[in-house]
Amino acid sequence: MAFKRDQTKNVGVDDLIMLSEVSEKALLENLKDRYKEGLIYTSIGPVLISMNPYKQLGIYGQDNINLYKGKHEFEIPPHIFKVADKAYRALKSEGENQCIIISGESGAGKTEASKYIMQYIASITGSSDEVERVKKTILESNPLLEAFGNAKTLRNNNSSRFGKYMEIQFNLAGDPEGGKITNYLLEKSRVINQTMGERNFHIFYQLLKGSSAEEKQSFCLLPPEQYSYLNKGRCYSADGIDDELSFKQTKNAMKVVGIDEKTQREIFSTLSAILLLGNVTFNAQGTGSVVSDKKLTASISNLLGVEPSLLESALVSRMISTGQGARISNYQVPQNVEQALYARDAFAKAIYSKLFDFIVRKINTSIEVKTIGKVIGVLDIYGFEIFENNSFEQFCINYVNETLQQIFIDLTLKTEQEEYVQEGIKWIPVEYINNKPCVELIEKKPIGILALLDEECLFPEGNDQTMIDKLNKHFSNNSHYSKVERQKNSQFIINHYAGKVFYNIDGFLDKNRDTLFNDLVILATSSSMSLISEIFKYVAPIETDAEQEKKNLDKFKKNGFANTSAKSYIPTDKKRPITAGFQFKNQVSSLLKSLYSCNPHYVRCIKPNENKRALEWDQEKCSEQVRYLGLYENLLVRRAGYCYRQTFTKFMRRYYMVAKSTWPKWSGDAQKGVELLLNELNIPKEEFQFGKTKIFIRNPQPLFLLEEKRTARLNELATLIGATWKMYKQRKWYLQTLAARKIQRAYRGWLLRRECVKLKNQSQNIFINNKERNRKSIQLSSIAFIGDFLSLAKDQYTVNSLKQQEGQNSELQLSVNVSKVSRHHKIQKRALLITNENVYPIHPHKPKKDGSWFTIKRKIPFSSIDKISFSKLCDDFFVIHVNNEHDYVCETIRKTVFITLLSNLYQKQLNKQLVIEFNDSIHYRSQKGPSELKFVKVEHIQEKNPQQPLNYSTKSEKNSLKISVLPGLPVETRSVVVGN
Repeated sequence: MAFKRDQTKNVGVDDLIMLSEVSEKALLENLKDRYKEGLIYTSIGPVLISMNPYKQLGIYGQDNINLYKGKHEFEIPPHIFKVADKAYRALKSEGENQCIIISGESGAGKTEASKYIMQYIASITGSSDEVERVKKTILESNPLLEAFGNAKTLRNNNSSRFGKYMEIQFNLAGDPEGGKITNYLLEKSRVINQTMGERNFHIFYQLLKGSSAEEKQSFCLLPPEQYSYLNKGRCYSADGIDDELSFKQTKNAMKVVGIDEKTQREIFSTLSAILLLGNVTFNAQGTGSVVSDKKLTASISNLLGVEPSLLESALVSRMISTGQGARISNYQVPQNVEQALYARDAFAKAIYSKLFDFIVRKINTSIEVKTIGKVIGVLDIYGFEIFENNSFEQFCINYVNETLQQIFIDLTLKTEQEEYVQEGIKWIPVEYINNKPCVELIEKKPIGILALLDEECLFPEGNDQTMIDKLNKHFSNNSHYSKVERQKNSQFIINHYAGKVFYNIDGFLDKNRDTLFNDLVILATSSSMSLISEIFKYVAPIETDAEQEKKNLDKFKKNGFANTSAKSYIPTDKKRPITAGFQFKNQVSSLLKSLYSCNPHYVRCIKPNENKRALEWDQEKCSEQVRYLGLYENLLVRRAGYCYRQTFTKFMRRYYMVAKSTWPKWSGDAQKGVELLLNELNIPKEEFQFGKTKIFIRNPQPLFLLEEKRTARLNELATLIGATWKMYKQRKWYLQTLAARKIQRAYRGWLLRRECVKLKNQSQNIFINNKERNRKSIQLSSIAFIGDFLSLAKDQYTVNSLKQQEGQNSELQLSVNVSKVSRHHKIQKRALLITNENVYPIHPHKPKKDGSWFTIKRKIPFSSIDKISFSKLCDDFFVIHVNNEHDYVCETIRKTVFITLLSNLYQKQLNKQLVIEFNDSIHYRSQKGPSELKFVKVEHIQEKNPQQPLNYSTKSEKNSLKISVLPGLPVETRSVVVGN
């Protein structure tokens, strides 16, 4: 079902390209009108503008997710889910890495936007156990990182005080299989100091508010007002934040990402130690200092797992080494009160920073994946900041925002316009502000602010004042740099894209050096607490640029060092210590490389007011943000430009199936194929232009048509493929069935022949050397031993008759016609039925109305059979001797098979062999009394009765029957198996 727009809130236009009047004022009015009605999302083509509503709008539930899932971008109104869906579909259809760049000033809603993106991706992807685990870990990482990395500021109650780039890696099915989080420049100075009205990191207040009584005692927790590191801001709570509930969520998140309870307790113990460190004070003693409260340092030592004396020594003194080699000397230099306080604060900041890095590593370990796949990156980084007192942290934050603004300008304004020129498209250039000179002011080598800052940190006499003097000297003519009048000589001004910012140079060098004395590092690594020891021993792997490494190596060889392992071309710590600015610049450089390698999507967040009030609009503030975000210029470029552009090859790859002229395969010139396709679909020529390598489509309507036809065609092809596959499978099944039947027939025939040979050998063992052989008896076919020669196993009357005799388990095994010798020595036609237990002589008669056609004359159990007697001549007579009853004398041409099968049934039922005797004179009991069969071999038989067999004749005598038998084959003649 197609998505339907909400007509009840049809306010302004949801895409600014559709504005009737193109001006900055009209743009602002449209944003304002929509914001007042709770419509916080507006777009400029693919760029989403998001305004912080400061209240819940109820537009992020599962119903909304379903509305945006899989929809084309022109079908649906602007929403954060739309950006997420577009990135996800592009990753699957194009097979290219995607990134979502969320930018805006602090408090504009960037963190919330990133969380909704994660929520959407988690909802629309698969649900296997491993996928669910990865998704749950990724989602739970948010509250954990917010607890340790976010804080209440004057502008935002949940301000990110670190940068985060979350990469989610997907498998071939499009499901998350892992990911990676990269964190940038945690504002660790907040640990020791906050502006009035601001708070420290959330986790400290969560710990103090949410801990149980046992935990408070175990971790020596105090009320927040009693901590020096918390009471400077005079703010202990924040609107919309429940610290007690958040602490439970943080604990659960720790469990999900693999932090066990033991490590959790160590983390909380460490956090308590950090807070108590702020309460440590020092008294002057000579040129040095001593700790004021030894009980306090003992508590801290216990929480950190270190010796109290070592902690005190590391805080009030510093080990300095002089000399080299064997002449090296170590001196314990006492620290004055000011130096001791600096060491205390540096130690607290270092512990917290390393703890935060540890948590990020734990999250990454729980979601890391060994294989390399396609990713969607979500960048949630601190917004542009302008405070009353802007220090090194704000300088770095604003620097990274400058670089992100440069990406936006490069890819949405500069590159797009350059592309029109390169492709030969008619175009009127749009002017825009390029902030590249400002970025170069900060990062350019060898003369840039960061490079000069690192250089100044190398000089022992370097300080903040000498640093600002250098800045004023080198950049006095730079349009993006200004120096401040004499009375504020400690400040300098950078003209950023978001406005002028006054930076206070005080503390720049110390924060850039990020010095932590070795005494404190050695102290931490000696801790009996595994967490403290681990985070201080951990050394992050150096991320190297392969191309730069090659250049360095080539330069190294050029300088005459043949043995490249003999010298290091990477500066050592003594020559050039790794500074905070140097690290951050490398991180930003790596981030930019990742972003430029992805297909970008933009979310531009706007903060509507400074009062954090729901749906309140500050015209001046919003106008300022629209201006420095370059939204108006972006609108001009988009409105005058084309909504869609793609290379001819990729366009054909996506749409070749919609036209008969390009289906089923187009192997010629891609541009010619595009032209044929568009002509066949009757798309007007004014709707598109051909560049040198790309097609440009001005309006979305032709794209609607192309996508509709593509979807319909894909459904047709899917049906065709499905039908073809089903036909193939059915035919394959049919052929396999025929083959299986043929194999089964052959196998059954082989089994039958094998059984026949087995039974033939058994019959041979019975008769060979005991009885002359009949020619027909030795020529046994492969079906000779079928047993049920009368085919009565399924005759209903036979089945019912046997069930009456034996019960429901009765089963016919043998049936054969015989010629019975009566008590008067007459030959009578009869039949024998054999089950698993009994022999039934039957007397056939004409079928009656009730269906009966025979009468059971007697029942001979196997257990009552004494033996079976045969003559030694070539006849078919045999006698079944029955204990305590008259015997049964009969003749059948199937005697060999019958006796073989009967002996098997007898053996199976009674677990003993049937006794078979051979004698030319067989005595038996008839119903009249003792009687005898006398067998005589004769050369010929006079034919008296045409119905009588030719190989014997019978003559009744007193109490006996004389049977004359023609000669047969020798007694040693063996049976043979012949075909059916």
